[in-house]
Amino acid sequence: MGIADRTGAGKVSRDNDAGTTTWLMWAGMAAVSFASGLAYATYLLRLRDRERLRQACSRIQKHLVPGQRVSLGPLHMRKPQKKQTVVVVGAGSYGTAMAYAAAVNGHKVLLYMRDAEQCKSINEKGYNPKYLSQYPLNPSGHDNPAIRGICTTDELAQAMKVTNVVVILALPCQLTPVWVEQHNTIIPENTLLCSTAKGLYLPTKQLIGHAILDSLNRASQPICFLSGPSFAEEIMRGYPTAVVVASDQLYLAVQVQKLLSNASSFRVYTSQDPIGVQLGGALKNPLAVGAGMIAGMGFGSNTLSACVTRASRELCDLCVAMGGRPETVDGLSGIGDLMLTCFSSQSRNQRCGQRLMKGEGVKDIEKDFTVEGVATADVAVAYADMCGLACPIFRTVHALIHKLISPEEAIRDLMGRPLNLEASRANLEAK
Repeated sequence: MGIADRTGAGKVSRDNDAGTTTWLMWAGMAAVSFASGLAYATYLLRLRDRERLRQACSRIQKHLVPGQRVSLGPLHMRKPQKKQTVVVVGAGSYGTAMAYAAAVNGHKVLLYMRDAEQCKSINEKGYNPKYLSQYPLNPSGHDNPAIRGICTTDELAQAMKVTNVVVILALPCQLTPVWVEQHNTIIPENTLLCSTAKGLYLPTKQLIGHAILDSLNRASQPICFLSGPSFAEEIMRGYPTAVVVASDQLYLAVQVQKLLSNASSFRVYTSQDPIGVQLGGALKNPLAVGAGMIAGMGFGSNTLSACVTRASRELCDLCVAMGGRPETVDGLSGIGDLMLTCFSSQSRNQRCGQRLMKGEGVKDIEKDFTVEGVATADVAVAYADMCGLACPIFRTVHALIHKLISPEEAIRDLMGRPLNLEASRANLEAK
């Protein structure tokens, strides 16, 4: 090849290199421009979506009651709730604690009882002489109205007529439907009832909510159920406490949530699983009696921990079989309340179990305090039979309560069951 040819070829090569460089430069600039445009477009889309979300939230909030609207914001943005009239039926320990929780939030609280002398003491001296008498019902430092006691049906009927009144039924489980039936004519159809009873109604083997509605002879009554690990005395002391309130209609549960919650010591969660909340609060009672039996037999932490762990499985199986949700059982009204009642000496069910193992009878124990776990054990076994569940711990506690087996036989029966995987569904086998 001649010199001219080589020179021409070199020129073409340099031109190609320059073209390639120029193309790469323009391609790079285009890529940068595209990336910038994409980022800007994404930013605009985010702004658009954020605005749409804001508008959607605004539309939703227009249809919410004030209490629901407040719950969408953070704690420091919540508006004070409008003060209401709260009627608490039952001036026992838990009724007194519920009245106190409502009064701390500034609501007008009427505490109903049948004992005229107890009522007089509450109104004149500011404390309940029968229950939690060491705690004033209108403590200094709180800008709240005093809790006023009422003890006549006329006063109660008048209180029920107040607009937007909320009635908290804080009576023992077996007495609640009877009381409601006796007073159903003075309970307005649109009045919200909140039951705190943790038990199953023995005469009809019903959930307490079903028994209440039957006693009212109407199914449309607004009703919700409050449950969870909450000793009355610790509520009065201001110890931080969390409970759950459940209703099929969430706005009813939210109303009670706002009524009782405060930022320092009492927190109420909501649920739309009233069946699970009722079953969890009720069925843990006989299991707590069983925990007391373990202590009464002289066993230690190994035995108690094993029993409570396996009992929690039975609690979940039975609740789910009866229509509750497993996540509800895992919450405050199920496992939370089970832990409280099994491991604390304040639990009446646990103390009952201990006394039974020391030879006392159920009738003697119930002269001192109400034990929901005794009656509930009968219904729990009936439910297990209906669902075809084994539930060996429930059945053993029931048999020990009624002295159908000895403590030695109970231990032998439970420890001698067929070996299995821990996570197996053995409890679902027919007994």
